[in-house]
Amino acid sequence: MKKFVVAIAILSMVILLAVFRPWVPKARADNRALRHAPAGDVIGFADQHATFAWLGVPFAQAPVGDLRWRAPRPLSRWRNVRPVLAMSPPCAQFKILALLDKHATTGSEDCLYLNIWTPHMTADEATGKRLPVMVWIHGGGDTMGLAEATPGSHLAGAEQVVVVSLQYRLGIFGWFSHPALRSAAATPADASSNFGLLDMIAGLRWVHDNIAAFGGDPANVTIFGESSGGHDVVALLASAPAKGLFQRAISESGSVHATPRSQAENYSDDAQAGLPFSTREFVNQLLMADGAPTRAVAKARQQAVDDRALLAYLRGKSPKQLLKVVTGDSFGMYDWPVIIRDGYSVPDRPMMRDFDDPAQYNAVPVMLGGNRDEYKLFMMADPNLTTTRLGFVPRIRDLAAYNRITGYYSARWRAEAGGELAAVLQKSQGDTVYTYRFDWDDEPAYSLVNLHDLWGAAHSIEINFVFGDDVTTGLPLVRSKSNGAGRDALSRAMMGYWASFARGGAPGNGGDPANPVWQPWREIGPSLMILNSPDHGGLRMVDEQERIADIKARLRADSAIPTPQVRCQLYSGLFHAGFGDRNYWDEAEYKSLGCTDYPPGSFPGDKVADPSTD
Repeated sequence: MKKFVVAIAILSMVILLAVFRPWVPKARADNRALRHAPAGDVIGFADQHATFAWLGVPFAQAPVGDLRWRAPRPLSRWRNVRPVLAMSPPCAQFKILALLDKHATTGSEDCLYLNIWTPHMTADEATGKRLPVMVWIHGGGDTMGLAEATPGSHLAGAEQVVVVSLQYRLGIFGWFSHPALRSAAATPADASSNFGLLDMIAGLRWVHDNIAAFGGDPANVTIFGESSGGHDVVALLASAPAKGLFQRAISESGSVHATPRSQAENYSDDAQAGLPFSTREFVNQLLMADGAPTRAVAKARQQAVDDRALLAYLRGKSPKQLLKVVTGDSFGMYDWPVIIRDGYSVPDRPMMRDFDDPAQYNAVPVMLGGNRDEYKLFMMADPNLTTTRLGFVPRIRDLAAYNRITGYYSARWRAEAGGELAAVLQKSQGDTVYTYRFDWDDEPAYSLVNLHDLWGAAHSIEINFVFGDDVTTGLPLVRSKSNGAGRDALSRAMMGYWASFARGGAPGNGGDPANPVWQPWREIGPSLMILNSPDHGGLRMVDEQERIADIKARLRADSAIPTPQVRCQLYSGLFHAGFGDRNYWDEAEYKSLGCTDYPPGSFPGDKVADPSTD
């Protein structure tokens, strides 16, 4: 098992280097990149792809000390010219793939910075420009990740847009719901539970107030993000404090979910039970680490202490001390309630319900989509599905079973955050909703490992295509001579579609008459854009509905499923645990599949991690 874990870690490192590569340019201040912004004068540098870059620009006060778990505070204008030539540290989190110390940490609480890329232009030219602005929100389960992972120079230079990436507080620092915080709140925003989301809103407000100095149009801002970043994009659609700060939204492999406050903060044995990793249970763990002999003693101590003393205790802990009682995985992510229904930053109701009425959310043109093989990234480590060759190279046990199981889970992910959300939004705001599926088929096969089968179009791989930079250069396992041309063609098309959507609210043909026009989502007709390389069908609109009902119908009729037990296990895994804010479990339907003898959730080894709700 240890060898298997090491093998998965090695493969994970390859993926994470592709997605979260260290990117530290050797920058020298360039007088042409001096900008006079309302926040203060900044000087950047000339970057790749005929762009200027400004890295590590602060957009709020450091949320440290007494500002931990408070809404972000605005900065005063700085007086002198500020060189902004390097990325800021990431927000406090676990180190990725820290195999020797699972509680090793990195980053800082002083992390509220953003980065800007624009095409080359003088300061005078910038004041007269009104280029579309694209603000990127990174993924990582809202518990890990960094803005450094996605340099925006290629997208900005190739498509003549302004690209901004921002950082936000993560995990226990960004999402914390506890009555003690509310009792001490100086403002309604301080009583929020979603400080990471408020950080994003503060970043968007900074962009609105300052981006014109860089040539951007503050009235044409697109937010886009992947995985939990896509989840955050959906949350920003529902967020009243974000109103007017963006005009388009793109959610890549996102989700639709908001955690009830009771689950986020209650004890696990309360009448309204909290999650096992709620904030009250987290405080119990801290107290036990500090000497409480049992959970019962820790709970009694937590209940006895007054709010002021409890907050002083919590704010007196270092990031490492706080993270010490959290259990993470090899990716650096951990279970923690995020996007909490606090009634301030997001409404206190199921998020999907927010989108039934355009007056109740930020109704803007939206692009939604996911990758064909989302779950392969997470299931390639499942010992029921894969083993190892030579002690470290993953090998699929049964390709048909692997594709079937990952295919159903990937389809469910896309359906919930794609087709189901698109159907609701389309009824609310008409033909301003667009959906896609990323199908890239060109990963190479080697004698020891077939990456096409093992990864395919897995979760997060499309990020590299959207940003245009070939971040897999130097990783021959992923890029090869045979797939380079097709990969680059697909990347150019995707950059064009994303930027065209940012310019006018519709992807159109992505600026290339040879490309198909991307049609809005509708109940009937070709409304799903397939994104693939030219040798594998290329770009095309298809009449495929990715809805939960379609998955259930396919599951019922799938003759390739070998036994009724396997069919029941799939249904149970897909729907019994719930997904997002809608419960698609149907007891009668389950029994009608011949599952009376298989209680849901009782299958051996069928607990599947659901990163889509992170």
